[in-house]
Amino acid sequence: MTPDVPAALAPTGTLRVAVWRLDYFAVADSTGRLTGIIPDLGNELARRLGVPAALTASATPAAIVAAFHAGAVDVTFLGITADRAAAMCFGPTVVGLQSSFLVPRGSPITDMAGMERPGVTIVVPARSAQEAHLRASLPTARLITVAPEAPGEAIARLAAGDAQAFCHVVPMLAAVQPQLPGSRILPGSTFTVPVAIASARDRPPAAAAFCRRFAADVKASGFVADAITRAGVKGVVVGTP
Repeated sequence: MTPDVPAALAPTGTLRVAVWRLDYFAVADSTGRLTGIIPDLGNELARRLGVPAALTASATPAAIVAAFHAGAVDVTFLGITADRAAAMCFGPTVVGLQSSFLVPRGSPITDMAGMERPGVTIVVPARSAQEAHLRASLPTARLITVAPEAPGEAIARLAAGDAQAFCHVVPMLAAVQPQLPGSRILPGSTFTVPVAIASARDRPPAAAAFCRRFAADVKASGFVADAITRAGVKGVVVGTP
């Protein structure tokens, strides 16, 4: 690593890492310290740069986008969407989140093929990779969008009979499933949401280049697989190109 890399990626002397505060990405311990897959990656990136890490929990992806626009963060690990790509420079996928559907008790839908029935109504997080995928792959489905941070609204929609399924990543579906007794997560995965490393767009090319090398190495070395194992979260896999 050349001396210009730490200054390019962490110009303040501290690597400021934005962490989307989701239980399957990061949790806070009794002292408030963030632990989990994304904190592990952020801390390891800082260690390799030779600078301290400052992990900042964000409630929503929109908050992370705003932080990049404001110049308040240096790097994050996030699903790739068009609006996010306008604010940050995405590198390779590091982890993948398998997606599926949660269906209520008594649903006649038992597998992925059942989602292809004309007129099926699906709740999906707004402006998400899931929404983009469903609009392209299930053009006959009716989609109801909810805020990404409000899965409880999706559960309420299912309970009220307004929708037949809730599409999200498997870790999120598993987290909210107890709120809808008798519900089932369909087996298999519709697709895997790529979660990639991303750095600030206004940085020298050395910053993005280092992030690319880091992403490749932590996957090849087994660091990502070990972080997933430590977190004990279902539906999270090592990222693929």
